[in-house]
Amino acid sequence: MVGLKKRIRPTLKASSLTEVIVATSILLVVFGIALVTLHNIMMSSLKKETAALETRIEKLIYQYKNKQLKVPTSYTEEGFLIRVVNNTHNKMKYLDFSVTQVITKKNKNKRIMAIPYE
Repeated sequence: MVGLKKRIRPTLKASSLTEVIVATSILLVVFGIALVTLHNIMMSSLKKETAALETRIEKLIYQYKNKQLKVPTSYTEEGFLIRVVNNTHNKMKYLDFSVTQVITKKNKNKRIMAIPYE
């Protein structure tokens, strides 16, 4: 009967408690490093992304060229702080557009020559 049990259900050698704790610790350290690395990559990609700011500035320039924007102006809209200011440099009139994202504090500036309206 003993020979039959060994053929059907062979016994497995168990690991010691120390080996299990060491293996678990190594896995935790590896996953911890992976999580920190992924978090840093995600945060850096969010900080570099400025497409929304550039789009907002292009919309403001379009509105200005089509006489839909009063200058100077400053307002907050959809989480963006928008400023449009007249500026003069070397007897040339410029418009400075500045868009700042309120949450991430990202800022994008653009300067164009002022169009004289008649």
